[in-house]
Amino acid sequence: MPHYETEWFESLVAAAGSVIDEDPSISTDEACQKLQANVPESSTFRQLTESAGRYLNKKLTTRTPGRPTRQQFTLAVLACLLLENRIAHVKDSTRADENSSENVDDEDTLSLETRLARSIARAISPVFPQKPNSDSDGLDDANTQLCALLSAQCLAAADAGFKVLELLASRGPEILTTPDVLLTLIAYTNPAEEWTTPELAARATIILQQHFDSAEKFNSKKEDFMKTHILPTYLRPLFSRSSPSQPLITPSGRPSAYGQNPDARPSGLPDDSSKTKPWKFVDLRAVTVFEWTVSEADEDSTITNSWPLFVPVLLTLADDNSTSVRKRGLVILRKFLDKFPSRILNETGLNKVFEDTVLPTLSYLPSITPEEESVELLGPAYAVLRCLAMKLTGEKKIKLLDRVVREGILLGYFHAKEYVRIVDVLCREMGEVLMDMGVNAVKHLKDIIPMLSTILTDPFAFLHPPTLQSAIKALQVVLATCWPRIPDSPWQGEIINSLVLCWLNLHASDGSEDTFPAIRQALVHTADALAAVLATEVEEGKPAISLSEVVEPLVAKEQCLSQLFSVASSEGQDSELEC
Repeated sequence: MPHYETEWFESLVAAAGSVIDEDPSISTDEACQKLQANVPESSTFRQLTESAGRYLNKKLTTRTPGRPTRQQFTLAVLACLLLENRIAHVKDSTRADENSSENVDDEDTLSLETRLARSIARAISPVFPQKPNSDSDGLDDANTQLCALLSAQCLAAADAGFKVLELLASRGPEILTTPDVLLTLIAYTNPAEEWTTPELAARATIILQQHFDSAEKFNSKKEDFMKTHILPTYLRPLFSRSSPSQPLITPSGRPSAYGQNPDARPSGLPDDSSKTKPWKFVDLRAVTVFEWTVSEADEDSTITNSWPLFVPVLLTLADDNSTSVRKRGLVILRKFLDKFPSRILNETGLNKVFEDTVLPTLSYLPSITPEEESVELLGPAYAVLRCLAMKLTGEKKIKLLDRVVREGILLGYFHAKEYVRIVDVLCREMGEVLMDMGVNAVKHLKDIIPMLSTILTDPFAFLHPPTLQSAIKALQVVLATCWPRIPDSPWQGEIINSLVLCWLNLHASDGSEDTFPAIRQALVHTADALAAVLATEVEEGKPAISLSEVVEPLVAKEQCLSQLFSVASSEGQDSELEC
């Protein structure tokens, strides 16, 4: 059987299609058993490898996924490998056919097993195939159905494809050393992707771990692969035509020495197409591979030495107009900042670059942005900014947190106070930010206390308990951080008024003391904290304030308030006994 004849393999793939059509839910092992009769009685490993390569080049050059040939292909290859007595493994001492369409990128230097592994990786990769020298206009960028279809086909083909890769890897770890294979395996390590599952993610992780553990002798360590291939060779070309809306960095990934040029900002709608964003519409592996790189990269070697290669990708993802991509970019940026040395962040001015990229996300509020999408974005955005602030020191840190409070929390509440889920997020983030600011938060009391008072005294606040709990916790943080400015100030009466009205509203909502026990307990705890703050002698010679004396007229009028101010009342009774 001449090696250039591929009809037998095409017939085997067609037979695999018939098996799938008969029973779409058939398992991989059962399908291979049914295909055994269609495997030639005698062939060579070279014939299998070259036939598989030619078949892929012929069938997977259309932009539209079409018929599920990927699953048929992986099943056909696996059926052949499982019948070792029919596939003779001749010693690979000759070069590949020069006319072979697989003979690219030093193809003749690769072993047959490596070439077959690369073909399998192509078959299960969530990448839209293209004809040579063609553009990317064949894909309707607005149609996510094609991406979903491609992901479904890769998922269907993945089980058989992984079994082939596992069989090949058992022959030697160097077989899976080509970038295409490793990148595809990395793309399967995230179980949240549409084209994989937790089981496949675990298998991919094991294969990668085994490969990198044994790769030292083959000069292909994980960190070297990141620095020499993933970042400069794979990701950089994919993201080279994408740029964030604020061009604050140079093409090398370093901060621009001249700051932002308003004339350089793109005008009109963002160019969301496969030409400018192939990482989003062509090679769907890119974001997953980048996230894996950030998670696995070593802080001392890869992050510290290669950070300029990370920055353009980070900014592009965190500034994307798609909610899902922007959210994921913010999550990845947070992981990166956790590893990024504070020294470099301060010396290079990257803190300002990240700050100006993320802050606009805080304005993604209803009604322009749907409430659901706004909630998804605000949490990760605030997390990034707080993490960034913790990397800074002195005045830089306080200035950033001040901007977060003013341009994020307060402005967000002003524009979206009628959306309870947004208010919930803002209150939660307020507590975190004020805790980071410490006593420096006192400058915001004039805005924070009225905001929290409005939320707590709303007669319908109990209809959404999470928001009420977040506001109470934020008030507790205010008492813990700004306590020197609370006693004998306008904020003292405002806080007491908020606690009293919130307690009365809860009491009137049902009349049962067992209603909202968590909220009631939080209010009592807040009242206890206020009593402790007022009992503290802030200035020498200035007497402490007894909360029990302040609220005594209120308790006399509303007996239910005695439970709210229980600690204050007991302290008052103790003082009377001592006298």
